[in-house]
Amino acid sequence: MSKKDNINKLTNYLALALSHKIGSMVNSNELYANKYRKEYNNYIEMAKAIVFEENFNLYDREEIKQTLMKKLEAELRKKDFIDNKKFDLIEEEIRLVLLSLFGA
Repeated sequence: MSKKDNINKLTNYLALALSHKIGSMVNSNELYANKYRKEYNNYIEMAKAIVFEENFNLYDREEIKQTLMKKLEAELRKKDFIDNKKFDLIEEEIRLVLLSLFGA
């Protein structure tokens, strides 16, 4: 699989993971919150597998960040049952997840 394909797959997994994490954070009292936390962990594990097999340079990481921003926002727009506070969390959650995957 090419690096571009891996970036696309990685950003898809991360967008799904973060939309679930944000959904569980914003609406933590809802029935689906626990399920969303579990799904977040599953998607993160799939993303880690891609990061492990590919060597992403700084340019790739910036591309991942920008693509993820767009995909995550689109994913959250679909979930209108989640409070609009969800959009306030996007940048910080992306920063945290990329830090955990790539380090400093």
